[in-house]
Amino acid sequence: MAPQAAGSALIGAGPGEAQELLPWEAAATAELFTQVGPSAALRDGLAAFDAAVAYTRSPDLARNLAAAVPRVVVHDPRPPAGAGHAADWLARPLSSLAVPRDEEPPTLVATREERDAVAALRRDLPDRFLAVHPGSGSPSKSWPADRFAFMLDALGVDGFLLIEGPADAEVAGALRTRKGAVAARALAPRLLGAIVAGAAAYVGNDSGVTHLAAAWGAPTVALFGPTDPGVWSPVGPRVTVVRVPEHRMDGIAVEAVLGAVAPLLAAARG
Repeated sequence: MAPQAAGSALIGAGPGEAQELLPWEAAATAELFTQVGPSAALRDGLAAFDAAVAYTRSPDLARNLAAAVPRVVVHDPRPPAGAGHAADWLARPLSSLAVPRDEEPPTLVATREERDAVAALRRDLPDRFLAVHPGSGSPSKSWPADRFAFMLDALGVDGFLLIEGPADAEVAGALRTRKGAVAARALAPRLLGAIVAGAAAYVGNDSGVTHLAAAWGAPTVALFGPTDPGVWSPVGPRVTVVRVPEHRMDGIAVEAVLGAVAPLLAAARG
């Protein structure tokens, strides 16, 4: 189970996807974090599970889960210094439950309805297109917007997918008016992931969208600055990280990004 808003991106039929969500915002769920404990209905629902991994620092949540589920493994959600990649840290409790772990996690899989919706969204895009997301939620983690434009000029792409989040209006503005730009705004996370999965290459900063692209198996070029890719790089089968020694986004040259993206586009074109 996972929080409703964020976890909805993981609901699907693939081997690495979730089957059910517990509505995080529901009043019954909030009771898990109190000394009163969950309602009888929620306890009965949790009792159907053999084990639970609780990524939490809340003693109330750990205690209430343990009262309903036969075995509970509590794990700190934030990796300590020196623990390695966050994905490895979060996967550690699974070994105590004898849950096998693949070297490469399976990518997310689109449903038939999602594939049909993607087909409509892709009508204005080339068969193997470039996807870019110039935002990140933090200026210190964002590559200068004009360099995305320089990159597009150098690549000479005919059409590209411009992903724009709620806080990206300014950084996406100059790219939105470019010839061949197809804007993706306010798409549900799974639908966005399903369309990016068909890209010849995706380029973005250290953001949730970049992690989503990697999880859907897109050839992903992730631009990192102040955050450590050794801990926070996207997890996926085709991820390339571009970072410079000074760890500043404005220190990443257009040529460095082109060196990672151009071979992906060339390979897609055959």
